[in-house]
Amino acid sequence: MSTAYHPETDGVSEQTNKTVSQALRYHVKCNQMGWARALLHVHFDMMNTINKLTGFTPFQLRFGCSPRVIPPLLPTTQSATVADIDTWHVIQQLEVDILEAQDNLLKAKISQSHHANKHCTLKFPFTIGLRVRLSTLHHRNNYKAKGKKRIAKFMPHYNGPYTIIDMDKEHSTITLDLPNSPNICPTFHTSKILPHIESDTSLFPSRRFQEPNPIITNDGDKEFFIEKILDARRHGRGYQYLVRWCGYGQEHDKWLPGSELQDCGALNNWLALWSGSS
Repeated sequence: MSTAYHPETDGVSEQTNKTVSQALRYHVKCNQMGWARALLHVHFDMMNTINKLTGFTPFQLRFGCSPRVIPPLLPTTQSATVADIDTWHVIQQLEVDILEAQDNLLKAKISQSHHANKHCTLKFPFTIGLRVRLSTLHHRNNYKAKGKKRIAKFMPHYNGPYTIIDMDKEHSTITLDLPNSPNICPTFHTSKILPHIESDTSLFPSRRFQEPNPIITNDGDKEFFIEKILDARRHGRGYQYLVRWCGYGQEHDKWLPGSELQDCGALNNWLALWSGSS
């Protein structure tokens, strides 16, 4: 199975779709018309073109021969009839061509895996409980919401850190704990993950967050002090706000609904700031 933004399960089909799109692009007019008539020509040309991986044309593997595009330059002296065609010989030749095409595909697969494994390691570099960072390359539209003047080049390239809660070594995927994104599939390919390097508190003791203990209410609930509001987004009929807690890093930031932030000074400052800027 494939993972999001890592479709490498069927590269031959993906490359074929790309070739079809490139071929049809030359037949599309300014009004987006004209490409339907070119489908038959593009299909014939692709079926009559030698595939680099198999070494045969699709017509050759399906019908046993490739149709002639132009007539012969010299007239033929003899013409074969249906009775002269040896059906058994055609079937045998088809079987030989298909077996040779399969060998060529296997050879190409071995060559591709050899070059791809040059950049891979045999040891799985992640373990359960490790904190990692997640790439935001395919999620930058979440930062550029409609009506917000934001530029993608200033967005963070990685989010997190997040904790690994499960992994699949065979398919090179890991599952992350995403407390602020419950509606997103938490399984990602390792190419979208970078290890999170923890700060050395012995070298930089002043940079360590002194996480304060929560306030325990009479009902046994835990309460924390809010430092500031970082962001806001629409959620249903209301808004949600990204909260930064006093004494805690960005990995503890949490989206809270506006109904839970009544009489909050940080929210009043946020609303005043954005109302003044608009």
